[in-house]
Amino acid sequence: MLPAGRGDLLTETLPARSPSSLLPSRPLARPLIPVTLALMGGIASGAWGVRPPGAWLIGGLLFLWAALIYVWWTHRRVRLLALGFFYLLGVAFYQQASQPSFPPHHVVHLSQDEDLTILGHLDRPSKIGPERVQMFLRVEAWRSPQGWSAVTGKLLVSAPFLEPPPVGTGVVLKGRLRTPMVLKNPGAFDRGRYLAADGIFREVRLRDRNDLVFLASTEAYPLGEKLRGGIRQLLKSMPQAERAIYLAMLLGDQGEITPEMRQAFARTGTSHLLVINGLHLSMAAAVTYFLSFWALRRFPWLLLRINVIKVATLLAAATVVAYAWVAGGSPSTQRAEIMVLAYLLLVFLGRPREVWSALALAGLVILTLTPLRLFAISFQLSFVSVAAILYLVPRWVKGVGETHSKGEPSPGLGLRLWSWNKGAAAVSAVATLATAPLVAAYFQVVSLMGVVVNLVAIPLVLGLALPLGEAAVLAQALSLAPLAQVLLTLGKFPLWLGFSAIEYAARLPGSALIVPIPTWLQIAAYYVILTLLFAPRRTYVTWAGVVLAGGVLLGSVALPWAYPPRVLEITCLDTYGSLDGVVVTPDGRRLALMAARPSWPGRQAGGFGPLPAYGHWRQWRRLDQVAALSLSEANAPELLTLSRQFVVGQIWYGRRGPEGPAYWDLWNFLGDRGRAPRSLERGRPPPNLGDVGLKYITLGQGKGVALELTYQGGRALIIPPLRELSGEELAVADGPDWEVLVIPGDLTGPRGRDGLFSLLKPKRLVIYGAFRPSASPGDLPVGISCHLTRDGAVSVYLSPTGVTVKQWRR
Repeated sequence: MLPAGRGDLLTETLPARSPSSLLPSRPLARPLIPVTLALMGGIASGAWGVRPPGAWLIGGLLFLWAALIYVWWTHRRVRLLALGFFYLLGVAFYQQASQPSFPPHHVVHLSQDEDLTILGHLDRPSKIGPERVQMFLRVEAWRSPQGWSAVTGKLLVSAPFLEPPPVGTGVVLKGRLRTPMVLKNPGAFDRGRYLAADGIFREVRLRDRNDLVFLASTEAYPLGEKLRGGIRQLLKSMPQAERAIYLAMLLGDQGEITPEMRQAFARTGTSHLLVINGLHLSMAAAVTYFLSFWALRRFPWLLLRINVIKVATLLAAATVVAYAWVAGGSPSTQRAEIMVLAYLLLVFLGRPREVWSALALAGLVILTLTPLRLFAISFQLSFVSVAAILYLVPRWVKGVGETHSKGEPSPGLGLRLWSWNKGAAAVSAVATLATAPLVAAYFQVVSLMGVVVNLVAIPLVLGLALPLGEAAVLAQALSLAPLAQVLLTLGKFPLWLGFSAIEYAARLPGSALIVPIPTWLQIAAYYVILTLLFAPRRTYVTWAGVVLAGGVLLGSVALPWAYPPRVLEITCLDTYGSLDGVVVTPDGRRLALMAARPSWPGRQAGGFGPLPAYGHWRQWRRLDQVAALSLSEANAPELLTLSRQFVVGQIWYGRRGPEGPAYWDLWNFLGDRGRAPRSLERGRPPPNLGDVGLKYITLGQGKGVALELTYQGGRALIIPPLRELSGEELAVADGPDWEVLVIPGDLTGPRGRDGLFSLLKPKRLVIYGAFRPSASPGDLPVGISCHLTRDGAVSVYLSPTGVTVKQWRR
């Protein structure tokens, strides 16, 4: 006890402190969530161009790490330091993953100018397509002039259709290495970054099966390959549709999924059933957990000796790991496996309601191991859908996930079924609503029947057919092939019912909408509206945020229509050698241009073009005209896609090349709708498009048609893919002095490329396709503004005041 008066003295000497300051600082609830978001922001910033020098980045990380240690040691609370550290860590992760430092013996250091003989083994299950097979090779050696030399790295091998051998099989191939080609167009898929996420930086494309040899092995195949082979053998007697779906769900093999089936799944919003994702693994874990929990409770003496919940959780985790292992461990499967195991870990630790922490932990682990997974559609769809379900479903449906207190009467069966159906409908609606912008951005299709169809298909396909299929895999592992066959036969019936519902809904008119690609600003505004509209506490601030985000969303859609550019636009896209581009008149009319690259013995012509994706990126719905300056089997699929996904006016074609199934599919599709293409050479194409003059110039025999554009005295000439033009053919063009000349990369004139330029005298040159391999900067014409589409799509704008050129840079 203090003496009299000492209490007052002590009070005077101590500094005044508020009551809250005397309490210990409250720890941040769920700290993994902001940390994971900061890491995501750093990775995304690296992709958007934030790339500080390595020395600065390392220095910043070391400084923040030292500051964090000091803060922890002094018990201070500065949360922004941790967020800044993980943000910079995300930037560093992106730089290292996209441009890693390779060892001297890595495959990227081998020559790309000659055919090489390479030895390796298959690293994971191959992807089987309708015409080609993709195999993932781990390289071990290559044949140098001095003999076999060791080499490391991964290689993507694309070969003509064949039955791939099991994982681990030795492979010898002869081919030319090349960097994965990425089309540098707006709206194009970044294939290079997709492969870099798997550590693949080189690929080989084989045209002849004889360039690929599989080595015999005296060792037994791995157990996983035996199981996969046994399941394939058992599924051979099943009808095609059910077999294809079972192969996709159990083994991750989508090789037998037909284009018609993919379209049906896409139109009904059920494509996720074909990819082994978190929903598949969660269903497998849930079935295992509840069955094992129910079985263990049948033995009361066990309840006194073990924790039944933890044992059931461990059995569920073992099922998830085994399922992912049998499926081959693809990147999407590994990501889903980490997500489900993260939640099971919290269940094992007695914290099953910390789903937000489980989601953040899974994201942190996945992005630390493979940072480029942030840009994978499977990662984005999974995390957005789960986060939306956790955020919105409790606000839409009261009582979801709540347990009844002791002493309260248990609800009846009817009430429980109603509650379950209500919750399932809410989950399906929320997942569809939350993923709609991402689905539109990547697939340009939004299903209007997805909520209803998923309510029917998921219980049948994932609730019944999938567990029976997994039980068949287990029976096959135990050498009980007859039992496995019976289980697969039983699983065939719910699979058939589910797919029949999907097919029926897909045939309904209006079951899906073809939509343009939304911008990232529009996607962000959409999610801001969705978040604030259902905020836990809606105030004037949240409503103001909803109005502001809605205004941004509507303005971004309306402004391009309200203020169109009053110029003639000619855009030439980056391609694999064909011609793809658009012409936009000052009054907003659109002409799509395409022409297939001519083929010759030993080389395949053309490929699927980028026009549909570019049209969606521009958010177009209508194309007034389409001119295929040359039409063949190579560019027929692209024209068919344009006809299906856009409102297309008249279609014209020039030279007709080699024909095939895709070519006749195009003609049948257009003929059934009374829109058969018309010939540019025999018909009468329109002489203008709005204020722009059009003149189609027939070149030599079998060389297709060129296009001349005129506007306000300026002229542009577009030449289809050719290898050579004679002087007589060039004389058909109306004089020299062109504002813009668009030519293929390997075109030459009567006296070579210089003769071509001297006859046409262009002021600006756009070269599309692959420039000649032997070409160097010195081969480009002197005194002419030259732009190569291999460096990015090129847009030329002609106006009465002059000509401007813009090039897209990825």
